[in-house]
Amino acid sequence: MSRKPDAMRLLAMARPASLDRGSRLSAADLLSKAGDEPQPRPAGRPSRPRSTIMTAIRIAAVAMVVTVATVALVRSTGTGSSTSHPVSARSFLLAAADRIETTSAATGRYWHSVGQSMATGGDGRGPIGMTPKTVRYQVTCAHEVWLGKSEREPSWLLVTAQSGKPLAQADEAIWRQQGAYRLGACEGPGVPSIGGVVPPPPFALRLDDQHNPEVSYPQVGPVHVTTKQVMALPADPVRLKEVLEKWARQGGYPANEEFLYTQATSLLSQLPTTPQLRAALYRMLASLSSVKNIGTTADPLGRVGTGIELDGTRQIIIEESSGQLLAVQERSFDRTGTLTSWTAVTTSGWTDASPRLPSTIVPDN
Repeated sequence: MSRKPDAMRLLAMARPASLDRGSRLSAADLLSKAGDEPQPRPAGRPSRPRSTIMTAIRIAAVAMVVTVATVALVRSTGTGSSTSHPVSARSFLLAAADRIETTSAATGRYWHSVGQSMATGGDGRGPIGMTPKTVRYQVTCAHEVWLGKSEREPSWLLVTAQSGKPLAQADEAIWRQQGAYRLGACEGPGVPSIGGVVPPPPFALRLDDQHNPEVSYPQVGPVHVTTKQVMALPADPVRLKEVLEKWARQGGYPANEEFLYTQATSLLSQLPTTPQLRAALYRMLASLSSVKNIGTTADPLGRVGTGIELDGTRQIIIEESSGQLLAVQERSFDRTGTLTSWTAVTTSGWTDASPRLPSTIVPDN
């Protein structure tokens, strides 16, 4: 009676050891067993070279091992592992909310965030009697935000480095003709607005002046809020959305998805939030119909995360393993999609330390 290799037996042997409790069989064992299988030749049938049979068996066995191992590997890589087929923005944000919600909450005297930003803009200045021409520029800066938990503690923006440059040779030529003045202030998504002419860094700006709405901070849209109000925001995404929409209407802003996305990214990047509030912000973003997962994305500092985009121009980059926000980016509306501004957060959290103010303090009016 002819004894051919049993296909089901080979399949069983090809099953990875990790899938069977107590199994010690490896791919090498499989090939060894396949090679040791006796193959008697029936009478009257032409013989085939043993090497040909062995080659076929080895190829089939290795293919089965690779196929099964590949299936196991794909199943074990988890959410967001494939850049060609990313999960939906909703699924990713809900998973990030679950991860970040379990982190331990802390407290302190100050909420301290450190970051870097870039923004592009236009400015024109010239001698008296001369019509200034606009100079397009790019400005980068390094900054710290210190928000006092108590209203008795003053809040500060510290600009530790800043550098502005014309965008193109034509802009540089105009800029030099008009006096080669300092370009831009410290700007970027979520960074407190400074406005006006500022001194060279390092300098500090008092933020919590409610009598000066131009520099009053924190703000949600046009509404000045206190640190206490931010910390009291509801951790339920539906109620949170209602509060933000109410603040939008108070300031005369449309309570649309663009407003909600912008304020959520500002809260996540610069303002004091508990793990539960950050989770609620992610869940609120997950409910927006226009968010899209653009897959693996590097932030301006080279850190890799997952990009979540709104309307093709606004992006946040989230570290998948921790759910932490890495950066906020904005791009131009035209087909080039040029990066026009960004803020990258390097550290944020509560501290009992006090800010070390530089000698230059920008007076609040």
